[in-house]
Amino acid sequence: MEYEFTLKYRLVAEDCDLEAIVERLGEAGPDFVGLTDVADVAGVSRQNMRKLMLIRAIDFPAPVHEGSASVWHLSDVLDWLNARGGYDIGANISEVARSAKQVNLAKEVRELEPGFNRQLECLVA
Repeated sequence: MEYEFTLKYRLVAEDCDLEAIVERLGEAGPDFVGLTDVADVAGVSRQNMRKLMLIRAIDFPAPVHEGSASVWHLSDVLDWLNARGGYDIGANISEVARSAKQVNLAKEVRELEPGFNRQLECLVA
């Protein structure tokens, strides 16, 4: 599986405000993926990945979006596969996927209405 990264903003040495950098990003990747993408990274067929998902539905990571084309956070599925063992997944791709997920989540949190974050924290605490 190949990923293409496009640098849309040139960062200068003084550009160290992480909040501002995250604000300028559209979406970090690889993060949101389908089963075909996961299968490519894991070195198995899409059919094999789907079978694994169905057989292990109780502990397979939940999709971010479920529908005719479900989407997962790549890092969640790679972590799950690594925990099971037997898959040759490079540490670099796992690290990049985890970082991309964190950037995307940080960007989404900024969309919450003021005060809602505190209410949400009370619900899940």
